[in-house]
Amino acid sequence: MSRPRTPLLRPDSYFERHDGSPPFAHAAAAVAVVTLVTAGGLAVFLGEFAAALDVPITVDNPAYPGDAFCEDSVLDDTPSGCGEPKEVQRSLGALVAEELSWLPPAAVVLVPVFWLVQGGTLHAASALADGEGSFADTLAVAGWGMTPSLARLLAVGALVIHRLRTAALPEEPESAVSALQSAIGGVEVIGLLAAAVVAVWAGVIRTYGLADARDLSVGTAAWIVGALTAIGLLFELF
Repeated sequence: MSRPRTPLLRPDSYFERHDGSPPFAHAAAAVAVVTLVTAGGLAVFLGEFAAALDVPITVDNPAYPGDAFCEDSVLDDTPSGCGEPKEVQRSLGALVAEELSWLPPAAVVLVPVFWLVQGGTLHAASALADGEGSFADTLAVAGWGMTPSLARLLAVGALVIHRLRTAALPEEPESAVSALQSAIGGVEVIGLLAAAVVAVWAGVIRTYGLADARDLSVGTAAWIVGALTAIGLLFELF
């Protein structure tokens, strides 16, 4: 039987093969994939959301300086832009997407930070159980433990995009928002179920990895990982 190249399906064999010191570069590459897919997924979602909620609304024209400058101004020269209309029509979905456009670049920063926080938490918790081993090895375990989240991201993301594309929305903004909320209703519950499945999958990876990387019994590692996973799921609920 060939040796596993990743711990995704056979974590016990993978970590045992590397004698508790999994290649850090491989784990870092896995985190890089998670980071790029997360950022890309958010960008795709914002684009799909803008296309689905293509409902016109009237907003203030940013090119118009304002009445204080154009109508009540004491200036001799009329400021530039006073010939522009006071209000313009914009797509509601595009406006929301613009407001949330910071999410994809933020993911590029936050996912690696989350990796470091997870690694530090696993390392500290295992130290309380007299674990021994380098932080780099624990960080590698934490990195591989993040990869199952891709399954949840892709599955839930595909479902949301499908519902966005098939939703029939009225032209009135408030009604369109309500209809869109109904169209994607129930996705949150599916997301929580997916989170539970992914948590178990990632927990198995972290358990075997932590046991080998920190020289702990599988049972002790399971208690540590299980407690931290339960705390993470509680944050998902609230």
